[in-house]
Amino acid sequence: MHLDPHVAIAAVSTLAAAWLMVTAGLQKSALERRQRRRVCPSCGREIQARVCASCAG
Repeated sequence: MHLDPHVAIAAVSTLAAAWLMVTAGLQKSALERRQRRRVCPSCGREIQARVCASCAG
C-alpha cells in the first residue's frame, strides 16, 4: 500500500498549522494547559464545587 504524496503533504501541513495555532494560543494566554486550582479567598482552601463548602455551609 502506497501513500499518495498529496495526502501526505496535506496531513503534514494540517498538523503544522494546528501546532502553530496551539503554540500561539498558549503564548497569548488565550489557551491554558490545564485548569487552575480555585482557592477560596476567605479560608484559603481549594474549592471543589461551585462555592466553598466550608464557608458556605
